[in-house]
Amino acid sequence: MKKLIILFILAVLLPAGAYAADTDTGSPTLTKKEQRRTLRGYKGFVELGMGITHHNFSYIGDKPDTYADTSPNGFGIEILTSHGYQFSNFFFLGGGVGINECTKTNVMVPIFADLRVNILDKRISPVIDFKWGYAVGDHHGVYLSFNAGVRFGFNEQNSAIYALAEASCIGDTGNGLFHLENKSRLCGRFFLRIGYEF
Repeated sequence: MKKLIILFILAVLLPAGAYAADTDTGSPTLTKKEQRRTLRGYKGFVELGMGITHHNFSYIGDKPDTYADTSPNGFGIEILTSHGYQFSNFFFLGGGVGINECTKTNVMVPIFADLRVNILDKRISPVIDFKWGYAVGDHHGVYLSFNAGVRFGFNEQNSAIYALAEASCIGDTGNGLFHLENKSRLCGRFFLRIGYEF
């Protein structure tokens, strides 16, 4: 019984000692300004998104629908990558590109600017992300995306991000009219994004 109690006490105390040893590096204490810039520098992100898609086939204004909206909903996946500069532990600004399968017949390639904000200066922090740009491909037009989630930092270089996201592509044929030929003018998406920061 005594051996079991000693083993239990050691199991409780060893992680605390390891944590103390890990945090006491002997390096000089950072100022508050320096502490807010420990993530500063180049950052890259890779994200995988999966979710549902809704297409709006109607025209803008009071024009009637020309085509039957037989399959407005679907399941889509996306892969995105963005690269840029982390100005502090809170703000990242960069640019990126991706490929989105809105439906099996509707693929688009968004090219976007990316603004990411870590709400807290902690290893685990809420994070929001806003992407805006233009999409090309089967569905093209203005691309907007917003997601909110949680960042889990492994160290100062790497983290995982889990977020719920919404993205929209507002279609434009380039001649002042919106999509013709049975293509939707608005592709809206709601999905889960899983990201890796490096």
